[in-house]
Amino acid sequence: MEPVKDVSQLVFTKARGGRFRWLTVSTLMLAIGMILHLVSPSIAGFTPNWMIATYCVAILLTKPNFRQCLGICMVAALMEVFTSKSAFPYGDFASEFAGAYVAGFFAHKVPPIRIGKFSVRPLLCGFVTTMVSGTVFVTILKLVMGIPMNVFLYGIMPAVVLVAVGNAIITPFLYFPALRLFESMHYMADTEEEDSDHSGLVLRQEQPGVVSVEHLTYTYPFSGTPALTDVSLQIAEHDFVVVTGPNGAGKTTLLMAMIGAVPHYFGGTMRGMVYTDGKATTQTNIADLASSIGVILADYGAQIVTMTVGEEMAFTLENHGFPPEEIGRRSKEALAKVHLDGLEERKVSTLSGGQRQRLAIAAVLAEEPKVLVFDEPTSALDPEGIRDFYELVGSLNRDYGMTVVVAEHHLEAVLPYAKRFVLLDGGRVVSEGAPEAVMRAMYAGHVYEEAIPDLFRAQLDLEACGETFDRPFLSLDEAAASVKKNFRGEGAGC
Repeated sequence: MEPVKDVSQLVFTKARGGRFRWLTVSTLMLAIGMILHLVSPSIAGFTPNWMIATYCVAILLTKPNFRQCLGICMVAALMEVFTSKSAFPYGDFASEFAGAYVAGFFAHKVPPIRIGKFSVRPLLCGFVTTMVSGTVFVTILKLVMGIPMNVFLYGIMPAVVLVAVGNAIITPFLYFPALRLFESMHYMADTEEEDSDHSGLVLRQEQPGVVSVEHLTYTYPFSGTPALTDVSLQIAEHDFVVVTGPNGAGKTTLLMAMIGAVPHYFGGTMRGMVYTDGKATTQTNIADLASSIGVILADYGAQIVTMTVGEEMAFTLENHGFPPEEIGRRSKEALAKVHLDGLEERKVSTLSGGQRQRLAIAAVLAEEPKVLVFDEPTSALDPEGIRDFYELVGSLNRDYGMTVVVAEHHLEAVLPYAKRFVLLDGGRVVSEGAPEAVMRAMYAGHVYEEAIPDLFRAQLDLEACGETFDRPFLSLDEAAASVKKNFRGEGAGC
C-alpha cells in the first residue's frame, strides 16, 4: 500500500463515468442486434451475425472488464439460442464465451490503428471476433452432428469467413454512429484513457469534519474548463452549511463530489480528494457512501419509485438487506421526523408536492446517514412551501443533530437556520464563514449581490451612507430593534 502525502497532486480519472454505463449501453446494443437479426434479409443465402457486431460495438465503446464482457456475451448467446435456426443452438454459449474475451482483448489491448480520422479497430474486432466465435460454434456443430471433414473444411468454414467479412463491414457502420450519438449526449468519449484505480493507495483525511473537501479540482468529460478549482471545505458534525453562488458557479458539482457521484457517475478528471465520514470517495462506491450521506435532488419526485408511502420507505432498506422488523422501526421513526407518520398506506399519487418532498427526505433518513445534502430543494416551491421546508430541515438539524448541506439561491428563507455560508463563483470558494460575513463579502465584491436578502441589503446600503448598527438585519425583529436604537441617537444619514 502506497501512502499519499500530498492529495493536491493526486489525480483520479473516470473516462466513461457511470458504474453501470457498460450495462446500459450493452443492453441497448443487444436489443438493436436482436431486432436486426430478426428482420435482416439474406442476400444469396448470406446474413451478417448482428449479435456479434452489436456486442463488439458495446464492448469497444464502454470497455468493461473481462468478467463484464463475459456477462454481455452470455446474454447475447441466450438471445441467439431463442431465435437460432441452427441444429444445435446451445453451442452459442461456448462460441460467445470465446467471443467475449476476443472483443475484450481488442477493447483493452489493441490500439485504435487510425487511417486518417477513423479507427480500424472496430473492423478488426468485428472480423476476428466473428472468426473465433464462428469457428468454435461450427466445430461444436461438427462434433455433435458428425459432419464430414470435407463439408466442414470446404463448405462450412468458407461460410464462417464470409460472415466474418460481413461483420468487418457492418461493425464500423454501427460503431461510429453510436459513438457520435453518445458523445453528443455527453455520455462517453472516444478515448484510450483507462479509469484510475486508487485501491492500492493509503488516503488519510488531513482536515477535521464529517465531510472534508481537500484541494478539489474537477473537470467534466468534454470540458476543457474545470467546474471546481482548488476547493477546500470542511463540514463539521451538526453543522448547517449553505452553498450559494450564481448559476454555473459549481454548487451542484461540489455537492455531487461529497456523495461520490463526482467522479464515479459523471466521469471526468478529479484532482485532490473528498472524504465523507472518513472514507475517500475514490475508494468507495456511491452505494456504500449512501449509508453516511444522503442526497435529495431538486427533482425529488424522480427519487420516488413505488406506489405507496410504506413501500417507498421499505424499498431502499430491503435492497440493503435489513430484516422486516428493522425496516419497520426505521420507517416509522423517519416518517415521524418529517410529520408523515400514519400515512404508510397512502398512495404516493395522492400526496401534495410538499408531502412528496417530505417522503423523499424520510426515505433518505431511514438509512440513518450522518449528513443530508439538498441540491436546490426549493426551486419548485412557492414562498409558503419554502418556509415550511426550511422549518422542517431546521428542526432536523436542531432537534435530531443532522448535519445539513444545502445548495440554495433563496438566502432569506434559509437565513434563520444556517450556521455557515459558502460562496462559490467560477468554481472557486470566494468567501466562507458566518452568514453575515459572507453576505458582506458578496456586497463588497459585487458577487451574486441579487441573492442578498432585501432586509440585509438595506442595512448595507445604510451603512454605505454612514449609518452604524449594533446588530445585523438577519430578521425583521432584529432589524426593527437595531433601527429603533440607532435612531434614538444621531445617525449620519444619507
